[in-house]
Parts: sequence; C-alpha cells; structure tokens
Amino acid sequence: MPKSLSRCIQALPLLAALFAASTAVAERAENGREYVFTAVDSYTVKLEGTIEITGVLQGEASPRTLTFSAPNNTQNSAVAYRDRCDRLALLAMTKPGAYLFTTSSGGSISYNQFACNLTRVP
Repeated sequence: MPKSLSRCIQALPLLAALFAASTAVAERAENGREYVFTAVDSYTVKLEGTIEITGVLQGEASPRTLTFSAPNNTQNSAVAYRDRCDRLALLAMTKPGAYLFTTSSGGSISYNQFACNLTRVP
C-alpha cells in the first residue's frame, strides 16, 4: 500500500470526528440543572436572549453545545448583552491568537439577530 494512501486512511477517523463536532446540533439546557464545563471551546451571546456554549462537561469526554435561555423582558437587556460582548472582545484582545472573536447580524431590519462569539483556537 502506498505511504500516502496509508496516511489518508489513518486520517479518516480524525476527519470524521471533526466533522461530527462541527455539525453538532445545540441542545436546550434543562431549567434548574447545573452544568459544569471543564473546557469551553465557544461562547455565543445572542441579543434574542440566548447564550450558546460549546465545551466538555465534567465527566464527559466529547464536547457538547448547549443553549441557555436568559430573560429578555427588560429595556436594559440590550445593554447587558452589549456589555457581555464587550467583555468577550476585551478577553480576545488580552490573549492575541488564543481566541477568535466574531460578531454577526442576521438581518437588515431586525437587531434581535445580533450575536457575538468567542471561540478558543485549537
């Protein structure tokens, strides 16, 4: 068997694991349950009132993505989310190359689609 083909075959499980992790569907966190993350790979704050965290839970081996709902019924909620995004950006600035900071807006009229994301660089 040629050496390059052997390397390709060895890389297949790794590629399958990476593909499965990147296409993982976020599951909604249960109310009243505590989640302890031993590692966090990604943290997304959405203005609509949700926070999405991808990481490894204590006692588990592979990362999961969980969506947490936050109350968004006060006028100050937008300010609170903006402040969280500000802290994520500042964290990315203090450790250049360790994190990717991403912001996005889903629509031209609706500001409820705004999100900011902090992702750890592997």
